[in-house]
Amino acid sequence: MHRISFAVTVTTAAVLALTGCGPAAPTAPVANDRTATPTPDTLNLEPPACLIGDWTITQEELQVFYNSVRDATDGAVSFVVEGDTGLSFDGTVFAYEPDLVLTISTPATEGVATLAGTISGAYSADETTVTTTNETVDVTYDYVVGGVSQDASVIFGDALLGSPINGGDYTCTPDGPLISFDNGFGRVPVQLTAG
Repeated sequence: MHRISFAVTVTTAAVLALTGCGPAAPTAPVANDRTATPTPDTLNLEPPACLIGDWTITQEELQVFYNSVRDATDGAVSFVVEGDTGLSFDGTVFAYEPDLVLTISTPATEGVATLAGTISGAYSADETTVTTTNETVDVTYDYVVGGVSQDASVIFGDALLGSPINGGDYTCTPDGPLISFDNGFGRVPVQLTAG
């Protein structure tokens, strides 16, 4: 029982880290004008310029990420993802835009989390790593179990402080940047695609 409880707590941290929930920071920068969405003909393959653009993390890619959390907890928690997430970089500012529904199942319960909004802040990148700072969170997060809305801050506590791309390694690929996201147990490569 304690193992499952611990796994659920750690897994919840990973869930919320990827969705980017956290406290508002008062000094977050204002986003600059974004560049146009890259196309296969305009993708830059040189780091760190390859990060710049408006990207999508597809539902399929998000499912792979959440499956890694399931595997890390020996199946104590599983997820079904519906929806995509946007992630953009403009050279100095990033914006992470979840718009998804997660069905979260444990041996004891099943809940549905609905997330939408924007997490933004400053970022810097060298040839291999992305570092984020000054995150501002403007995300609505509803979590319903058995038809009853739950207070996510009471349920998940400090797990709301996650920043999944901070410190992540990345690689420039012909499809878009491949960034290692923190899942609470380690890092998992997540493919960004144009659009």
